[in-house]
Amino acid sequence: MTVISPLTGSTEVALESRLLPKQIISQYKTQFGVDVSGYFKGLKTVDIYRCKTSGLRFYYPFNLAGDGQFYADLARVYKGYYSVWKWEHEKVNGLIQSEQKVLEIGCGRGYFLAKLKEKKAQATGLDFNPDAVEYGKTHDLNIVDETITAHAQKQAGAYDMVCAFQLFEHVNEVGDFLKDSIACLKKGGLLAIGVPNNDCYIFKEDPYHTLNVPPHHMLLWAPDSLRYVAQLFDLELIEVAVQPSVSVNKSTAYLLWLKKQFGDSAVANFLHLTTRFLVKRLPVFTQGPTVVAVYRKK
Repeated sequence: MTVISPLTGSTEVALESRLLPKQIISQYKTQFGVDVSGYFKGLKTVDIYRCKTSGLRFYYPFNLAGDGQFYADLARVYKGYYSVWKWEHEKVNGLIQSEQKVLEIGCGRGYFLAKLKEKKAQATGLDFNPDAVEYGKTHDLNIVDETITAHAQKQAGAYDMVCAFQLFEHVNEVGDFLKDSIACLKKGGLLAIGVPNNDCYIFKEDPYHTLNVPPHHMLLWAPDSLRYVAQLFDLELIEVAVQPSVSVNKSTAYLLWLKKQFGDSAVANFLHLTTRFLVKRLPVFTQGPTVVAVYRKK
């Protein structure tokens, strides 16, 4: 068995840890009522590898990624799945000017597209979730059920910005995916990527965090691996910005820290309940759960 990095294509990878499919399946069922057992048939472990060149960590085997129906099912039971407005939306929206042509990959129900429409940008979204595409039709949003590869063949060099929010952690062949995304850009155009920040304490200390494991997530990005993307594709790195941690993030991280010290015990839960208000005010657990990278095509 030869494992290759989904970003670089290199075999210079290292096995870091292994997860138990049984626990992953149980958590999806308990928390969301979604049966994901079909993705893990015959598997004893889900492996986590690290690309030695880029630092990107990823799950193996690669065939664990969820399909369109999985995301439709998840969105039906998790009403907050498609957030109307996120920190990364605000960050990237400020970079877009009126009349610019923008492509959002994995646009969901098009909430970001609708905001761009308000500022008179020409916005197109790609998404393979049938519910999202149907939602776009009924809300006058241009959402297309098309792969980025097919779109790049038709729209090479067409866009002032290509953006994706909470998408690049779902993609297996991310090297090819990035090539196609960049191909859609004009020279001088911007590529903006928002992904979970796996340097955040919440993800670092909870390897079974349900929505950060397959079939939902396949890649585990962090600021350093996003910086490497600029080098790999000869892009100008404009910014790598980490979301500031808010109270709920600090509270969750603090509980994880307490459980690491005292186990999943009454002591940990009592200390969290009685002292979390203090932790929320301290300069600890400062990295939030999202990181945004912005690049310019040379």
